[in-house]
Parts: sequence; C-alpha cells; structure tokens
Amino acid sequence: MKTCSLTQAGRAAAFACALSCLGFSAVPARAALGDTAAVPAGASLRAVGGGAGRVVSYVDDGGTTINEYVGSASGTVFAYTWQGPAQPNVEALLGHYAADWRSAAAALHATGHDGLHAARVEGAQVVVETAGRMRAYVGRAWLPTALPAGVSVGDLQ
Repeated sequence: MKTCSLTQAGRAAAFACALSCLGFSAVPARAALGDTAAVPAGASLRAVGGGAGRVVSYVDDGGTTINEYVGSASGTVFAYTWQGPAQPNVEALLGHYAADWRSAAAALHATGHDGLHAARVEGAQVVVETAGRMRAYVGRAWLPTALPAGVSVGDLQ
C-alpha cells in the first residue's frame, strides 16, 4: 500500500480544485440584459405578448430554471425570471446594468427598506425583484424601457 504525506494530499486537492474550476470556466456564456440573445442547446421556446417576445427557458448549473425574455423584432434580451434551489448569478444576468442595480440596492439598504426574504430594487434603468429562502429562490429582472409593445410586467413569470 502506498502512503502520501499531508503535503502531497494538499497538492492533489489543490490540483483537483483547479481542474474543476477550469471545467466551470468552459461553460458557454449566455446573453445579459440588453444583449443579443443566442438560444442554448436544449432550451425550450414559447411566445409571449402575442408574439412580441419569446421566452427561452433553460436550467443552469445550480438547478435553477431561468427564463430569458427576448424581443421578437429586436432580438435583444429585455428580461429574466428565475426559480429554483439556488440564486443565479444576478450580476451576470444584468450585465452592464449590474452597476445600476448595485447602487439602487445600496440606496435602498441605507433607508432600511430592504427585506430579509424579499426585495424590489428600482434602478434608473433596471428593476430587480428577488425573494426566497434556502433552496427556494425566485426573482425577475427587466428593463422597463425595453419591454416590447404588447408585453407587460405581468407577463414576466
């Protein structure tokens, strides 16, 4: 039987960790709010707002179902909704609107109006609603000025 030292075991664990990180970085990037959408393999599609938009649904690595709302005429992402056991990477979904969200969230927190299990953050360009508890997260984010004619906030489910 071969034995190894703690140093060798630590190096092996670090190597395994590095390999797993490389595997995660190889995951293809998805579009963020305001970007042109690309339909990922295995995603399901449905129409919304009488055909003014389409919804691309997929499950992320954390097991959360994410719905990407894309304008039919523009081809750009105008909203996201999610539901599942893990919070998605909201910053990645928001893209360059993340800074607007962070500053609006900081202002909301400063006034004490942010909630423990739910929050609605209205930035200058983006609105983000999140809620949930451990293993049961829901949320949505959208660009109010980019909603296509015929699509309402109520359609974002």
